[in-house]
Amino acid sequence: MKCLATGIVLPLLLMVGCSKPPESTTPTAAVPAAPSAEVQKGAIQIGKSIAAETFSLLSSNLQAAIQQGGVSNALPFCSLAASPLTAGMAGKHGVTIRRMTHKSRNPADRADTTELAILNHFAAALTGTNPPPPLVTNLTSSTATFFAPIILNNELCLKCHGEPGKDISAENVAIIQRLYPQDDATGFKLGQLRGAWRIDIPVATLPRTP
Repeated sequence: MKCLATGIVLPLLLMVGCSKPPESTTPTAAVPAAPSAEVQKGAIQIGKSIAAETFSLLSSNLQAAIQQGGVSNALPFCSLAASPLTAGMAGKHGVTIRRMTHKSRNPADRADTTELAILNHFAAALTGTNPPPPLVTNLTSSTATFFAPIILNNELCLKCHGEPGKDISAENVAIIQRLYPQDDATGFKLGQLRGAWRIDIPVATLPRTP
């Protein structure tokens, strides 16, 4: 399960920065150069909107799963429904949406070398409870890539991402191990960096200044 946020202050629920850089044995590349100010402005506007809408969709479905059967019911929901819901939002907006992390639950969410550089940037910029601002890069000339940090700021998130045996019940530890045999997404504390949103937006679709 992964906690979700948009890089702006939004309440976090179970689902989808450390004060030190994310732990990784993989060397990280430098953060790619930023595109033009106009592209950055348009991508941040669109990226924030899409991330907020996707967060709202996932969190509302997650709340329903929790209400129906608690955290133990929400864990299988995340395993089965979160990715299709996110893919549907990506198709709606003509973008790609990814929630990546240095400590993944689903191996598909594991950050690559470039993404780890972004996570290191966010970790270094995290101060107190204030999330660092989003950033935009050009990984290809035709695409603006929007990144926004995901910060654990709700104790409910620790029910699936905190310390096993303390924050996570034995029942839920067993469910996590069954659904995600390669899970590495526990041991977090409030205020830490959980990961980041990544939204790849075609430059041609960005709003431009008249």
